[in-house]
Amino acid sequence: MSNHQKRLSAPKHYPVERKETTYVSTIKGSRNADTAVPAVLFLRDVVGYADSSKEATEIVTNGDLLRNGDRIGDIQEGLGILDLIELPETGEAFRVLKNRDNLDFVRVENDTVFAKVVDKSVEGDEFVYRLHNGENYRTGDSFSTGNTLVFGDGVEEVEFEEGAEALVVKGSHAGETAEVKELNDRGMNPNTALIENEEGVEYETQQENLVAVTGVNYR
Repeated sequence: MSNHQKRLSAPKHYPVERKETTYVSTIKGSRNADTAVPAVLFLRDVVGYADSSKEATEIVTNGDLLRNGDRIGDIQEGLGILDLIELPETGEAFRVLKNRDNLDFVRVENDTVFAKVVDKSVEGDEFVYRLHNGENYRTGDSFSTGNTLVFGDGVEEVEFEEGAEALVVKGSHAGETAEVKELNDRGMNPNTALIENEEGVEYETQQENLVAVTGVNYR
């Protein structure tokens, strides 16, 4: 299978000029291709520090592109929602945020790394948490599915509960910040939440569309 695709057929959230005829890279790794872009596209089309895949590869090989504190190993690795992207050489940092159908790379001054727990299992003496970004986190500490884990010197758990501040990461309201007013168990159907955005508008959305960010410095 080809590792490239024409710009005209690239996903809508890719920040590329579609009239150009050069190719964009597909995504490798844990990130969902529907909500991420390959590292080469970020380096070339977002920050403009590479004019080609070769130049992007040099940046990555030199360890000058970090995702959530870890070195990116391949220019096709994905950069997805809520990831912290750092460029040690320039001292710049960006947060990947969803803005309706698009991805925004918002410049930030902090190094907060966090992820939502979407599933959990037990292996031996450890819990294995599947995070929204496709990665797994193993620990002996017990956390709840649906909550947010903030990684630093230790791991802080932010509860997804009524009264919590939440970031909408999917759907037509993606990018909004809202207060969780009510959590609804829909049985066989996806659970929902009634939320109120910063403009005072209330609406219902699926709980999977929300990430608890109470007290989290994500911008």
